[in-house]
Amino acid sequence: MARHFAWALTALLLVAPAAAQQPPQQGQQASKPADDHRQGPPKWWIDPKLRAELGITDPQSAAVEAVWSKAIPKMRDLRQQVDDLDNTISQMVRDAVDEPTLIAKLDRVESLRGELNKSRTLMLYRMNRVLTPDQRVKLRAMWERDHGSDRRR
Repeated sequence: MARHFAWALTALLLVAPAAAQQPPQQGQQASKPADDHRQGPPKWWIDPKLRAELGITDPQSAAVEAVWSKAIPKMRDLRQQVDDLDNTISQMVRDAVDEPTLIAKLDRVESLRGELNKSRTLMLYRMNRVLTPDQRVKLRAMWERDHGSDRRR
């Protein structure tokens, strides 16, 4: 179950915008983010309501943001590489390329997927270390409340 929680938390983090979210003013149209990522839920370490619910201090918020800001560009790049290679592999399968060529691409995509998983786990570990044990319990409870404790993909 902890593994599912970690994956879900990462998914939330990957789709969260890099800047604070603000709804468009009257008369303005919502603009598409420059990096074309879907807008996700607010960052729990920045959003005032969520921070209050979790008891996140200003120094903790800054520390978690630093971990996020350092990790997320690499993770987005790796995710894009994995997606691109997955598409290439799908096309190679449709084109019935020779097996050794396909195996080489499979090895590459799985290596990148492993690197992405490692980056995700390290980011979560580093974020976790900033939080107190009580805050970690509250964060898990918040996630389970909002997403269900038994959600599986």
